[in-house]
Amino acid sequence: MVSELPSDPVRKSPEPTKKPPSEPSAPLDELEEMQNRLKKVTKQNEESERKAKEYLDRVKRLQADMENLQKITKRQVETVTRQASERLMIRLLPSLDALREAEKVANSANSLPPEEIAVGLRMLEQQLIEALGSEGLEEITAIGQPLDPERHEVVSYVESDEKPENTITEEIRRGYTLNGKVIRPSLVVVSRKSPVKDEEATGGAPE
Repeated sequence: MVSELPSDPVRKSPEPTKKPPSEPSAPLDELEEMQNRLKKVTKQNEESERKAKEYLDRVKRLQADMENLQKITKRQVETVTRQASERLMIRLLPSLDALREAEKVANSANSLPPEEIAVGLRMLEQQLIEALGSEGLEEITAIGQPLDPERHEVVSYVESDEKPENTITEEIRRGYTLNGKVIRPSLVVVSRKSPVKDEEATGGAPE
């Protein structure tokens, strides 16, 4: 006799397992990335500030060195100038002494003949020329030379048929150069052609 199997109870489908809510990982990653960027920028700013401070300190040191160099150069120039002035004064003192002696002789009862006075003046002039020449002073050659506007200054013209045009015929005041530089041009009189000769050269005066 077949026994009846008990009827299977109604199988209930298993309830789905509830997953825990997912953590917001994306915002955390973005926050971490922003923090890393901030750290990097902060580090870069600190490095830039450090370099800027180094550059500023270097500039200050260079500026201080430049100021010290300028002071040293100024003192050296002043020393050289003072020494040059002293050297020149020492060379000029004998001429000053000679001038004073000449003044005494001129004011005394025992006056010298004009010839001897002229010789003494020439000697004094030579002393001065040598003293100033040792410092680089030179006379500008003028008479008989062609006009040089850089070395000669014309004060007047003279008509001449014997000398080429623009030739210096007379020196009114002597000029000088110092170490090759003109410090005073010569004042000169310069020749020019006669108007009559100019008319003959051009075929006569126009009617």
